[in-house]
This record gives sequence, structure tokens and C-alpha cells, in this order.
Amino acid sequence: PILQGDSLLFAVGAIAANPESGLNVGVAGLVIFIAAFIGDTVNYSIGKFAGVALSKKYPRLIKPEYLAKTHEFFERYGGKTIILARFVPIVRTFAPFVAGSGAMDYRRFMMFNVVGAVAWVALLVPAGWFFGNLPWVKKNFELVVLGIIFVSVLPMAVEILREWRKRK
Repeated sequence: PILQGDSLLFAVGAIAANPESGLNVGVAGLVIFIAAFIGDTVNYSIGKFAGVALSKKYPRLIKPEYLAKTHEFFERYGGKTIILARFVPIVRTFAPFVAGSGAMDYRRFMMFNVVGAVAWVALLVPAGWFFGNLPWVKKNFELVVLGIIFVSVLPMAVEILREWRKRK
């Protein structure tokens, strides 16, 4: 959950931009897409089977009404959630699991899983490839990666701050 996938995809694109690396940007993008797609599919499946079992084993913790609300949420906003979660660290790890445990329709999940994985890879790997050979980026690559991490975490930080202010 804590690995910064966005900066990793950008870095792969930047490395592929260097002809001496021998890394083909198309092959790298395809492999990353397949891994992202399979990872979320497995995560959904674990949620689908473990979510029900966990609610039976720990009914005080995972109440049936929580699962019903989760199902309702994913029926209404699930597609957007699956796509946008790709771009938010930590959330990207748990969204497929919650979609599975909330009984989001499998076909619907798969459609948005593909769209989200394509968008994630198609935006970040080419961005790294395009900007990777710019002298400033080469010279300050660590700062660029930190900037990507900051931008990735910013929406989550803003939401946490909003909730904190609301509670006060």
C-alpha cells in the first residue's frame, strides 16, 4: 500500500527514454498494464471471498449493514472509484478489495479495472519517457520523483484535513 506506483511508472518511462538502457517503453508499459490488471483482479477476488467470511467471523467489526452500504456505494460510484483509485496511493490498494467485498458486479469491475489500468499506464509511463531526457529532469530526478509523490498524496491529505476540520 505504501509503494509509490506513480513515481515508479514515471521512472520506468524515463529509463526507457535513454536508448542505452535497452528498455522498450511499449513492452514496459504492456507488462505494467498486465501486472496492474491482474493485481486488482486478484485483490477483488480476495475481497469477494474474504469479505463475506470476515463478516461472519467478526460480525461486530464487519456488520452486514456495512457490506450492504458498501455494495450500494459501489453500485453508484464504483466505476469512478476504481478508475480514480489508481492515481491515489493506499486507496489504489484497498479499492478493489472493498469492491469485491461490497459485491460490485464482476463484469462492471473488470471494465473499469481495464480502463483504470490503461489510463494509469498510458499517462505516467509516456510522461516519464517524454520528460526523462530533459536536462533539468535528468539533473533533478530525485526532486521530480518527490514532486510526483507529493502530487499523488495531496488529494488524500486534503481529504484528511477536511475531515479533521469537520470534526472540530
